[in-house]
Amino acid sequence: MDQNYDKIFKVIYEDDSEYLGGNLEYPGWSRSSSKKKIKILELNLPNLKDKITLEGYSDYNFFIGAKKLINKNSVIICHMYGLGHRRGIVTSYRITLVSNKTEKHKIGDVTVRKFPFGKEGIGRTATTGWKKGIE
Repeated sequence: MDQNYDKIFKVIYEDDSEYLGGNLEYPGWSRSSSKKKIKILELNLPNLKDKITLEGYSDYNFFIGAKKLINKNSVIICHMYGLGHRRGIVTSYRITLVSNKTEKHKIGDVTVRKFPFGKEGIGRTATTGWKKGIE
């Protein structure tokens, strides 16, 4: 993955102002406005050319998925997630960031899944960090 992979997401608000996210270590979702409604959430793919656009949701969320290495004090960032919620259903866009030969998904693969609201997180638990959108 490109070491210059920053600005991993962009939020466009209802007033057309924008917020650019940071990098994988410090994505900045929590610093994006909770007072403005989100019109569009764009997720930049690791190839630095393509993006996924989430639009038309009543709520949006973003988080990073990581795993802890056994017997080590470090973690590996494996995925980033963009989520959109509409009418009790969450659509989850999981982007693979790390892969090896034995894994099914390759870097840049996007997995789209749907969950009932409140069961969208890892282990089918609720996630925090939702921000209001405009449908």
